[in-house]
Amino acid sequence: MEAKRIKIEILAGLTSAVVTMPVAIAYGYASGLGPYAGFISAIVLGLVAALVGGTSGQISSPTGALTVAISVLVATEIEIQGSLEGALPILIVIFVLSGGLQFLFGLLKFGDNIQYIPFSVISGFMSGVGLIIIILQIPNTFGVVAGVNTSEISKIINLTYFFNNANWLAFVFVVATLTIIYIFPNINKKISSSLVALLTLTGLNYFFELNIDVLGPFRVNLNQFSLISLDQLIDIDSVLRIMIAAVSLSFIGSVNTLLTSVVADKMTNTVHNSNQELMGQGMGNLFVGFLGGFTGSAATACTVANIQAGGRNRISGVMTSFFLLIFLIWGRDFIAKIPLAVISGIMISIGYELLDKVTLKKLIIIPRVDALTMVVVMCFTAFYDLLFSVSLGLIISAIYFMKKMADQVEDDSNQSKLELMIYELIETFEDPENFKNKVFIKTIKGPLFFGFSSRFLRTIRAISSKVEVVVFNMSFVPYMDYSGIRTFKDAIIYLKSLNIKICFCELNNKNYRLLMELDIIPNQVPERYIFDSVEGCVMWLDEPGNIDGLSRTDTLVHFPSAFTPNDDGIRDEWSIINIERYENCYIKIMAPDSSIVFESYGYQQPWDGTFNDNFLPKGAYKYVCKLDANDTEEIKGTVNLIR
Repeated sequence: MEAKRIKIEILAGLTSAVVTMPVAIAYGYASGLGPYAGFISAIVLGLVAALVGGTSGQISSPTGALTVAISVLVATEIEIQGSLEGALPILIVIFVLSGGLQFLFGLLKFGDNIQYIPFSVISGFMSGVGLIIIILQIPNTFGVVAGVNTSEISKIINLTYFFNNANWLAFVFVVATLTIIYIFPNINKKISSSLVALLTLTGLNYFFELNIDVLGPFRVNLNQFSLISLDQLIDIDSVLRIMIAAVSLSFIGSVNTLLTSVVADKMTNTVHNSNQELMGQGMGNLFVGFLGGFTGSAATACTVANIQAGGRNRISGVMTSFFLLIFLIWGRDFIAKIPLAVISGIMISIGYELLDKVTLKKLIIIPRVDALTMVVVMCFTAFYDLLFSVSLGLIISAIYFMKKMADQVEDDSNQSKLELMIYELIETFEDPENFKNKVFIKTIKGPLFFGFSSRFLRTIRAISSKVEVVVFNMSFVPYMDYSGIRTFKDAIIYLKSLNIKICFCELNNKNYRLLMELDIIPNQVPERYIFDSVEGCVMWLDEPGNIDGLSRTDTLVHFPSAFTPNDDGIRDEWSIINIERYENCYIKIMAPDSSIVFESYGYQQPWDGTFNDNFLPKGAYKYVCKLDANDTEEIKGTVNLIR
């Protein structure tokens, strides 16, 4: 790697460390475990995830959704055990186990499921996180102290309070920070504008000792190392609490991480490895638990700051952890002088960049369900809970998807080329209207799943009383779940109760085996009613006796009204039933211009729709047949060649 790229990565790591530092401190306080725990989480998780993970430029640290959950766990365990010292052993086991579960998720390739999250959910999540970041900066923007647990809604409702009690110097620092961030790139794009703003304005405050709130000092507490014990793990209630808490934290952390990975992909034009990322996060959280920190995940704001500063690979993540360690050991005096307003300005710029402004501008013209999903996820992310908002967005998207798939299963308006050929084929039959009254062809488009059940049954129950055979065209059915098969079986039983025959066409091997295993084939539908193609099925049904089940004599000769030489191996030749019994037969076929295109004695080689090895055009061809070449009696008719 060239020196220029390494320099950019180091500076990006410094910038993201500056952004991550106050986050680690704030979330450490909020968790109830203290700022040291927040620092350890950011340093250890950030380092391991950067080295082992699978997302370019991603930064990991304590995050809001996990911190809220952890603060509840800490408060619960303190209430049960009587003190933080008594609660720490169980909390440590929870954090370690949650990391182990995350690693297992990656090992089992659960991370691949992130690709099924719709963009409207991701867009809403990104924008919601952006709103959270911006709203959380309101107190520091006006220089007013606010409680750590003050909600986003209360900050908006009490906006006049912040305005009336504002320290306008803090507001000026926020404006100055944003001005530098957005104007400095016009002067020099090689140096991070966020870093320039932080150093310039912190230096101004350091030399002039202005009346503005700063981060302030904090103490390092290493007592956790002497408190790790497994004595409390023999209690069943404790084990149950640990398992539920660990699963919850691992799930929240995984979702947050993979959504942030998608954000990173969008900014860097790369594709992350979800499973590798989960393994990196899991390994990092496992070490974090042992070393006195708490469970974290990929941090969207810190990741955005790193990527904006030029971070594109593992070096920036490693350097972020390195600078955080330097800050923790030697930089506490400098950290104490950083104005909160400067941090707020940097965070506001990050929040603004996270807002999906392109989608927000197009809300009116994009599909209504996508717009609704995006807005709902954004609002619930910002004002309620990240995990709930993503879950709700997925539920809305899933319900809409199931409705669309059910609509597709029921909608036969978009006819395929094959279907059009089938209808053309039927029109060549001796009595096409009578055939269409007796044979109902149902093309199922899409997977058979629980979403299509009720409407499918309504369609089957609405079949005309004249119908004697139902043909299910299964060529567009890639998958069937158990609910879909149960509905299908109920429909077949209903049709059988009306003495209606059922035919299956173009079942794929997997669906065929499934219907066999569930006794639909051959108990409900005999093997002779299973066809490789729809055209083969309808032409078989047109043969005498096959619709009504009447037996036919072996001497009866049947001349099919059409055949389909389309090289699919089915009905590619004009196969005359029982013609092989008449070895001395004579058959002549003529084109519309009366020229002979086929002539045969014995009809040992059926006509394949060619003449002189050239494909003949589709159309009606007249034929003359003598069952014995010496007979004077002729059988005349028309055969339709359909391609």
